[in-house]
Amino acid sequence: MLPEYFSFHVPTKIVYGTGLVRKLGQQLPYGRRRALLVTDKVIAKIGLADKVRAGLEGSKIQVVAQYDDVPPNSEVSTVEACAAVGKEAKANLIIAVGGGSVIDTAKVANIIMKKGGALADHQGAQLVTKPLFPLVVIPTTAGTGSEVTKVAVIADLQNDIKLPFTEDFLQPDFAVLDAEMTASMPPRITGATGMDALTHAIEAYVGIESSPASDAMALEAIRMISRNILQAAAFPDDMEARGAMVAASCLAGIAFSHSMVGVVHACAHSLGGVYHLPHGEANAIMLPFGMEANLEAKLERYADIAVALGVRPTPSRHVTAHLGILKVRMLGRQLVYLKALAPNLKEAGIDDDFARLDEVVEKAVGDGAMVYNPTDVTPEQFRKMLLKAYKQPAFPIPVSRKSLQRAAQKERAKEIQHAFKDTDELVDILGGFLKSLKTHPEIGPSVLNSDLLIRFDYRNPTASVTIDARGDEIDYTIGPCDLEPEIALSMEADWAHTFWLGEANLVTALTRRQVFAKGAVHKATKLLPILKPAFQLYPEYLRENGHERLILN
Repeated sequence: MLPEYFSFHVPTKIVYGTGLVRKLGQQLPYGRRRALLVTDKVIAKIGLADKVRAGLEGSKIQVVAQYDDVPPNSEVSTVEACAAVGKEAKANLIIAVGGGSVIDTAKVANIIMKKGGALADHQGAQLVTKPLFPLVVIPTTAGTGSEVTKVAVIADLQNDIKLPFTEDFLQPDFAVLDAEMTASMPPRITGATGMDALTHAIEAYVGIESSPASDAMALEAIRMISRNILQAAAFPDDMEARGAMVAASCLAGIAFSHSMVGVVHACAHSLGGVYHLPHGEANAIMLPFGMEANLEAKLERYADIAVALGVRPTPSRHVTAHLGILKVRMLGRQLVYLKALAPNLKEAGIDDDFARLDEVVEKAVGDGAMVYNPTDVTPEQFRKMLLKAYKQPAFPIPVSRKSLQRAAQKERAKEIQHAFKDTDELVDILGGFLKSLKTHPEIGPSVLNSDLLIRFDYRNPTASVTIDARGDEIDYTIGPCDLEPEIALSMEADWAHTFWLGEANLVTALTRRQVFAKGAVHKATKLLPILKPAFQLYPEYLRENGHERLILN
């Protein structure tokens, strides 16, 4: 059922790809700019800030200042100090490299850099009426989704509260999702931030402002997180799992920035304000209790969530929904086993027997997230939820690292790197395959009828194959060719191999700049009829010529 009204807007340009930061200057659509680089001490120490600087070499963007004193929970003084550094350097672009605290610091510092004054002058919502300086965000965690939201939360330590900022112009202009930038996350942060993203997606799907657009983002994020979070925590160098998590976090961020969050975040905000618990870990621990609190109000939607989590549907939607909550609890317990999550609020950092429980409850009841929660939650319900989360047993659920590794290897079976040892082998295999198509009764005539002159330029290893179908028969030239092709396609040799196996999409590759095309590319549509039979022939050609090792499983 459609809501009476909804809107959907994502002004942030999002690019995804492992290793993108190495070519950052090529990605950013800005001219000459003076950049303030915002990060934290850890990110700076392990070299990720330097990696960003290196990626900007050769571009017109100059990093004129760096602020790297952002704490795990950004506070008022942090934002004002960051803004002062940017203003002194006359920066007119901000690049945030880090997790949620770094990104929120950059967002709010941007207000002060552009509008002046102190942080207190800008507290509220929708007070910024004009664009700020361009903000580029490179997340190093996979959980906050801050790279695509118009929200920032800053700690007010004097009053033990979190100050929310909600401005359309806080939304970053450009987000770079690079799995390599998240590889340094230890298991504890991987688990906490991943469950934070899962919380965003689940609360977005059941929130009162949900829409078809946010629903689609939320459910896909839930699917991706449930299938990759354990793998990412167990094997930090698995870029496939890391990439899935950073992409899912972004989708969840888009979803909740449109439909907002609810009771789980209300608890996490109050726990963060009073006890300074890490936001992601507080969300992770409170998530199943928040789902239980909202279950009856959104039963059908929780059943959808269960299926997205991988639960097999049952005849009873009620049972399916309960199984979804059980699956979330199991994920949490498996992360505990992997040393990637605290089992309860006590182990997360509450060491005073929850002496300030009343204060936590009071702040949770009044938290702004409750405006969007699908049902009312009484102070007594909050109290019971928080006490259960504080006292719940600290038992883990074992998870087999071998089974996770096997699952990852199965996914990666669709990838082959360094398929060809040198140019001679590339020419022998790919060049030989292209030549063999000439005699095929269906493909040969189709190529000849195309009347095209097309050249394939391969890299790693390097080779060129030119196909001339303009005459009475098809001619092939291996290596340099004096003829000027109508179409020239440049690509990695590994990508070409994967393409002919039917495992890569040309349009996607052009978009991602894996393939570069020059000339009358639209004419290449004449060759589309040959692709399907060619995909079937390539594995056969490899077998017949003793190259079985190159066939993907």
